[in-house]
Amino acid sequence: MTSGRIHKMMALFFCTGMLCLFPVLTVRAEEIQSDSRAIVAYTEDYTMGTVSSLCNGVSFQNCIYASNYDSIVVGAYPNSGYSFAYFTDNGVIVTKSAYYSFNPGYYDHTVVAHFVKRGDNDDDDVPRVNWANSACVFAPGYKIDAISITTDQVVQGKQCREAFDSVKGDYQYIGMYNISFAHAGKPLEKLDHSVQLLFDIPAQFQKSGRQFMMLRVYKGEAVALENLDDRGNKVQFETDCTAAYALVYKD
Repeated sequence: MTSGRIHKMMALFFCTGMLCLFPVLTVRAEEIQSDSRAIVAYTEDYTMGTVSSLCNGVSFQNCIYASNYDSIVVGAYPNSGYSFAYFTDNGVIVTKSAYYSFNPGYYDHTVVAHFVKRGDNDDDDVPRVNWANSACVFAPGYKIDAISITTDQVVQGKQCREAFDSVKGDYQYIGMYNISFAHAGKPLEKLDHSVQLLFDIPAQFQKSGRQFMMLRVYKGEAVALENLDDRGNKVQFETDCTAAYALVYKD
């Protein structure tokens, strides 16, 4: 019997017996390019539900590297007795839909499916959460009656990204958003006066000594908005319009 056959039989024996000394690992071989973005997708609590993740229609588990224009779709499936609540992307609530679809854009994504235990009187699988004010809220003393704020994390277009680039200096992107105002449910482009808003900084980006800032693009004009909060977990900035925004940082 040849040495090669003996080695193959030994490997087969060890991995089919009570103890596998040579565990079989599935490794995805892929070259990380300059535009590769890390996509991480998982459930906050596996006892409550599961997630399925696709990149360009091909399933992946937990993590994958994707390019700017790849298509990522993440689905959430609650276990019995639980309901799907919402998805967060980089710590910001992005949708209450059980399916979240996006392109990587120019930053990494950590997508987490959140579930809740169902109550006896729940009528559906979507809990009542304050979506409009989940990520961005009025700073104390600036709330306007009947005015609501909605935050959507998005992949901005090329011209908008170039406008952000023109004012971000040596800051790095955390995320890009559409922050919009509404009066009694009706979209509102401009407020009567400027207000100050508080925006939650995703937990994984919080770091002692790190500086944060919000950028805004409104009607093609980009500005850097001063951060009025030094606590390190929120950005407080002044604005008066529905527009494209970007949260950035530097060390």
